[in-house]
Amino acid sequence: MNMDEAMNFGKTIIGGADGPTAVFLAGKINTGLLVGMILAGLLFCFFGLKLTRLLAAIYGFLIGAAAGVVIVSVAGTSGTVSVVIILACALVLAALSAFLYKVGVFFLVFSAVISIAASLLGTAYGMSVFFGAGGSTMIIACAALGVALVLAILAVIYVEPVIVIVTALFGGLSAGSAILAVSGLNTASWMNYVLGGVLAVLGAGVQFMMHSRKVGRKEKIYSDGVKEKDSVESEVEKARAVLDEDDEEE
Repeated sequence: MNMDEAMNFGKTIIGGADGPTAVFLAGKINTGLLVGMILAGLLFCFFGLKLTRLLAAIYGFLIGAAAGVVIVSVAGTSGTVSVVIILACALVLAALSAFLYKVGVFFLVFSAVISIAASLLGTAYGMSVFFGAGGSTMIIACAALGVALVLAILAVIYVEPVIVIVTALFGGLSAGSAILAVSGLNTASWMNYVLGGVLAVLGAGVQFMMHSRKVGRKEKIYSDGVKEKDSVESEVEKARAVLDEDDEEE
């Protein structure tokens, strides 16, 4: 079987680009993506704070890759050199985001807020779509970027509460819209916001609860350490007192 025969055989099996098998495969792929969005959104929503370093590394990688694309575009490079530059930028920023906690928090919150703004404003292609238009759309885009920058800076100062709220909202909206899409109930856009908001509230509550328990355990460990230290010091003082009494008797 030569190449042409193989291609014709493949077209026959999938029924052509518009055939029923192709539609079936496309439906499977779309469903798989939606299920992946649901799982990722729920992880964001309920475990965002615990997964901060991992999520920061992922967003750092994506932002670094985007920066690499800009560098390649400005420098006018192509081929293997372009791939190396993009990959190097992505890996460097991913490593910085993972190991420098505050840097990772900044990129994570900034990217998540941009995604939330894009979702709420009804665009599926991110903030770059906004900059393709003018007038009021540009103002909205700049305002969204400003809010994202302010929240990212606040996240560096108040890490836990900002991360919990942002990841719960982002994950809730993502999972909510994907759940409705899979179930076929996403006929009204307000349903996405309602379900997303409910999931966000639940997710934030769970995250704050887990964080408070973690803080409580740390405080208990510290308290037990202080008590043990005080107990040791008390025993030492008692031993000294006994020695002093023996010296006086002699």
